Amino acid sequence: MITSRFNEKIPLVLILGSIISFATSLFFMQLFLGILSILWLFEKTENKKKAFDKTAILILIFGAVRILSILFSEYFSISVETFYKEALFYFAFFSLTYYLKIFDKKKLIFITGFFIIAAAVISLTGIVQFNLRLVRRAESFSSGYNTYSTFLLAGLGFGLTFASGGIKNFWKYKVLANSVILTGIITSLGRTNIAIAVLFLIAALLFRKIKISTLAAIIILTAAFSLISFYNNNSKVTQRVDSITQLSDRDILYEGAKEIMFEHPFLGFGPRTFHQVFPFPDQLMDRKVGGWHNDFIQIYFESGLLGLLSFVTLLGFIVYFSFKTVKQKNNEQISGISYGILFSICGFILTTITAGFITSVVLSIVFVYIISVLSALSYLKKTKRSQENI
Repeated sequence: MITSRFNEKIPLVLILGSIISFATSLFFMQLFLGILSILWLFEKTENKKKAFDKTAILILIFGAVRILSILFSEYFSISVETFYKEALFYFAFFSLTYYLKIFDKKKLIFITGFFIIAAAVISLTGIVQFNLRLVRRAESFSSGYNTYSTFLLAGLGFGLTFASGGIKNFWKYKVLANSVILTGIITSLGRTNIAIAVLFLIAALLFRKIKISTLAAIIILTAAFSLISFYNNNSKVTQRVDSITQLSDRDILYEGAKEIMFEHPFLGFGPRTFHQVFPFPDQLMDRKVGGWHNDFIQIYFESGLLGLLSFVTLLGFIVYFSFKTVKQKNNEQISGISYGILFSICGFILTTITAGFITSVVLSIVFVYIISVLSALSYLKKTKRSQENI
């Protein structure tokens, strides 16, 4: 088993702190994960090697291509900012995959339960702000509505599939937590994320991770919470319904993409160069647009075909890895976590159609957390098998 030089309560507290700060405080998220990364640097090399897996190799390849695209960027002074903007992504990956592997099954279950509760609490803060008309769309204190609702998708993925483990009246907690999370997604008014949340509900039922009665209760309670919220604040929802087919400047972004798609096909224009290369900035209705609103297009223009290939390979492997994990024979709670990982990863990938996550400071870390839990479950299964063979 992988062990730590430090008392395991220290990384546990840091991980829990980072989870609650995902969508509440960027400063504290960076602080907690920064300290965790520093601790990881002082761990034994032999243990770090044990924690290293195929996902780590693909992350390193993706990072190497990003570095190359920075070095060969036509706008180096802008792209070079990526070194410190994305550094936390890589340090968080290696530290989280390491420290989640020092925990036993009970602690991984506890951490997942905490993640779901954190998502419900964060969702509630957005719903309260929305009902008090402090915001036009539900959002968290430290990030906008898209980051808020995409984070909640991850919480919903785990919340729908999480198993009771013998907790009395667990279904009541499951209904309440998921209803609050789902209401947050709905009141954020993100059409893509609402559609993905509906897919989660259907998938949870099809995979028998939730009972029909529990699902019905979630839908009814969510409908009640949402109707109350829209009664208190309908300033934005009317506009969204009236313009339900509006592409939010995406048609202009796609036209711009076609215009320059063959100019730098191998390593791209360099990270963070959207404003320098987009050909039709005057046609955008929203002057705050700072990216391509699609991770695949974003990675292609920033890091070229090499970056896109490494990104797609990483995502493909993680989806395959997730499917492989859910097929393993596990107890009810570990199986629930495995399905939660699969739902959340697929949800994140689907968000790339209209937004994205990999270049977001917060969402990229949430993605890292999810794949780190996946890596920890695989390691737990592997060590269990090796112990059985002794």
